[in-house]
Amino acid sequence: MNDHHARTPRPRSVAELAASSPAWQVETDQRGRWLTAERRITHDGRRWLIGLTPVRDGVVALVLWSGDVVAGHARGSEAEMCARADRWVADLMARRLMP
Repeated sequence: MNDHHARTPRPRSVAELAASSPAWQVETDQRGRWLTAERRITHDGRRWLIGLTPVRDGVVALVLWSGDVVAGHARGSEAEMCARADRWVADLMARRLMP
């Protein structure tokens, strides 16, 4: 695990994810509410995409793609899914998550 993840609390919102790294791309609506958040990671020629999107009140979908294949997915609160997305980033960067 890198130093950032060892010392910093996990992000609990999309705003915190975006603040944690400029690699997070967040699309918002005209009112400033987030619609999607994505982070691309490339290692050893493999392309990964982590994406979050709200699906209904209080529920966020989190999806991990390896190329065009869904490699992982989950649903839960924004806080839970942002923390999990942050773990996935750390695991991919450390090459611990290779489905």
